[in-house]
Amino acid sequence: MRAVNVMLTGIIFMACLSGCGKKSVIEGVVADGKGQPMAGVKVVAQQEQHTKQLEATSGVDGSFRIEKLQASSEYKLVPYLGAVMLSRPVVIETPPGGQTKKMPQPLSIIFVPSKDGLLVNDTGTGLMWLRDAGKVGQMNWDAAMDKAKQFNYAGFSDWRLPTKNELRSLAMYAGKTPAENLNKEAFTNVQAGYYWSSDINAANKIFAWAVNMADGKPVNDNKTGFKYSVWLVRSGK
Repeated sequence: MRAVNVMLTGIIFMACLSGCGKKSVIEGVVADGKGQPMAGVKVVAQQEQHTKQLEATSGVDGSFRIEKLQASSEYKLVPYLGAVMLSRPVVIETPPGGQTKKMPQPLSIIFVPSKDGLLVNDTGTGLMWLRDAGKVGQMNWDAAMDKAKQFNYAGFSDWRLPTKNELRSLAMYAGKTPAENLNKEAFTNVQAGYYWSSDINAANKIFAWAVNMADGKPVNDNKTGFKYSVWLVRSGK
């Protein structure tokens, strides 16, 4: 029995010699919604029990490498452009001490604010959204359609109401609480309520579709009887 204990002690001792106290490394790639590499994205590694953060910036090929991480520990990787968080954190487990772990999938960035901070580009669809989702305000559907035709903002005049599917794609991406999650990322002032789409009810044209950014559910309502929020979009070309 003593011999077994001595052997186990020796194994643990040798393991510590090779890994105990050594830091770990995480490597990965930052990519947009179409899988293309993104340079200049700051990736921050956060641990709940530690205030110190470690970070790296992606290179021209989108790659990043974060060193000096605690071995065999859970970290959140959060991508930023300036002070804007680009997506929800990705949780990853670091490898044993002295080892490097490569992320199996790219750190995907869907929404990127424009340099002037007024718009948000969807890197997957190519759509360009108003960053301030409460800027236009609330109105009935007819007024919303007219507003889009007259809207001139950030150097563009080809704004329109989004389709029902375009609004729902935002909501589905953001999860169970779309407004809350989108406000934590690239957007501001997203209302937890209904937004008009451009789609009308083919069977009854006095009704149009809206999507609730509180839970992502669509509704078909009277175009003149309800005032809902307006969030304008353009093709991005």
